[in-house]
Amino acid sequence: MKNFLVFGAFVFLATSASAQTSKQIKVRVVYDTTDASSSAVAPLLIQKIAAQPKFFTIATGDDKDLAIVADCYRETANDPYSCHYVATKWLASNQAFLGGAVVVKRSAEEAATLIFASLVQDVAERWNSTDRQMLVAELETCLALTESSCAVPEPLVAELKTKSINLSQYMRKGGLKP
Repeated sequence: MKNFLVFGAFVFLATSASAQTSKQIKVRVVYDTTDASSSAVAPLLIQKIAAQPKFFTIATGDDKDLAIVADCYRETANDPYSCHYVATKWLASNQAFLGGAVVVKRSAEEAATLIFASLVQDVAERWNSTDRQMLVAELETCLALTESSCAVPEPLVAELKTKSINLSQYMRKGGLKP
């Protein structure tokens, strides 16, 4: 019954994530390969991500949309796996925190499953809003650093009704809510 509930939650969250993104998300997972605990959990996490090719693809180089740093600790073979992850969304050369969690589970498989479920939830709940926050921050940084105009990122053009804007114009429009 527990596995059925986890699967049901995954299907719901994956459907939500699919609705928010029109392409596969390129995922890069980073972990300490010399650590036995991390090396037991992270490859299982990578397998779970790779098993959803409709939504995710595993990236091996610098070309990624999502970076995950995973780390686990287990002092003895009788102890549970204590793991945490941090997910960072990448947009060009900018990055923003997407989510993270700490899990404690008896087996490496259970820990990887829970991390994967949490990761899918992060993507489903915050993927698009994180894009917008990053674009607004990019525009506002440009405006703060220049006395001339900045190019408005394409997704924000309709809202600002212009392709180029200076700080004074931006402030008169009331700025944008991230």
